[in-house]
Amino acid sequence: MDDPDSTLIRFNVKDKSSYAKYVNTLDEYLLKYKNITATRICTGSQSNADLVKDGSAKAVGSDGSEDHLAESCRFELRPFEMAGCGAADDYGFREGKPCVVLSLNRLIGWKPIDYAKDSVPEAIRERYKPNFVTLYCDGTSDPDKEHLGHVSYIPEAGIDGKYYPYAVMPNYHQPIAMVRFDNPPRNKLVLVECRAYAQNIEHDITAKLGLVNFELLVEDIDSGTTVESR
Repeated sequence: MDDPDSTLIRFNVKDKSSYAKYVNTLDEYLLKYKNITATRICTGSQSNADLVKDGSAKAVGSDGSEDHLAESCRFELRPFEMAGCGAADDYGFREGKPCVVLSLNRLIGWKPIDYAKDSVPEAIRERYKPNFVTLYCDGTSDPDKEHLGHVSYIPEAGIDGKYYPYAVMPNYHQPIAMVRFDNPPRNKLVLVECRAYAQNIEHDITAKLGLVNFELLVEDIDSGTTVESR
């Protein structure tokens, strides 16, 4: 049985069964977004912040009462599907371009604070947009950086701040982003670190704050052949 606590993503592009567990896990994880009960499409400046008061969501009616059902901003999966990170494409695993879901822990009342224009970190400067949590993934060492290959971010700017803050809502849709590893090396283990960026996100490697580490091994081998993991 596979170790459920393992941070290793390992599969063989020539063996569908080797990545079926990842596809099934993503199918199950994303299923909750198909339930759109008590959600609303947020456009323009609309956000979950419109509803939150003292850590709980309150929907205020035209008469000023707060006895209405609070509807959180609906999270759409369409951008992922259009980028080849949907179920129809086996989330990129079939082509050896795995898509990985990234999200933030639920913290009641938290929402991203924008960087000042002259203080946006260089790693995200070209993709950064105000009111977004921008993501950046790279290898953990120089050799890993060299071999990781191109990374695509969906959405490019990261997680839209309109889905924050988290609060007690009937059907809160936790916002996510995906990263797609477009050309990872074959048969070579790469150590990856992904960081989330906003002015009020702290990065601490020891405490694992604001970042996540995992290993990626994309195999391209025929049945019966073995490969060293490092």
